[in-house]
Amino acid sequence: MDIKMNTTTSNHILRSHSLPDEVAKRIRVSIESGGIQPGKRLPTQHELADTYGVSRPVIREAISILKSDGLVISQQGRGQFVNPQGSSVFRLEPSLEDKEDLYHLFNFLMSVEVAATKQAAKNRNSDDLEAIRTQLNDLDLAIHKGQNGVDEDMQFHRAILHATHNHYFISFGEFLETRVRYLIRVAREKTARRNDMVKLVQQEHEAIFKAIEAQDTIEAEKAALHHLENAAKRLEIYQAITTS
Repeated sequence: MDIKMNTTTSNHILRSHSLPDEVAKRIRVSIESGGIQPGKRLPTQHELADTYGVSRPVIREAISILKSDGLVISQQGRGQFVNPQGSSVFRLEPSLEDKEDLYHLFNFLMSVEVAATKQAAKNRNSDDLEAIRTQLNDLDLAIHKGQNGVDEDMQFHRAILHATHNHYFISFGEFLETRVRYLIRVAREKTARRNDMVKLVQQEHEAIFKAIEAQDTIEAEKAALHHLENAAKRLEIYQAITTS
């Protein structure tokens, strides 16, 4: 079975992106555009690997992503099929190349992260504060070692989410983390090239921590908003360079 593709672009995947994510995205587009009808069987893994110029393990992982989205279902002994009921799973697929998409993404992130930081300042206990402090110190250590600090950055914000003591914030934050990790990596790698910018980012984190420590919800809200607005600006700097 052939997948209908846009003939103006190559089927093969650019290696600068996560291969399974990119393959899953291409297959999803094909399904949603009618290239593969609901209820129909997907091409074999071998056929998909040839179509996209990737290995079969990459195809297996891409199909797993589509299954988790509810867009693809398995039928034992028959293969993988497009879910005839479609997918009702919420998806978040930010694009670094689309300035308008980045703008909308960060507006969305602000509504979650700012509110979560405010709740963390209100609800945190001494254990929460120590966990946030530990992650902030780990991030500082990573910076001094010349590392990009992506994982430490994620852990810092995760500790803040847990300090809300609201399982909806925690669960949705974990969902967002898997979708925006690449954006955070790009932003941090960009700032890592400029020592002055690295210091500014860490100062933003310290301001968030101090507000949570003081249980000052107003300052926590302001600090989180300031941090996200600056993160958006840092990504725009990256975009301007890559598109020039």
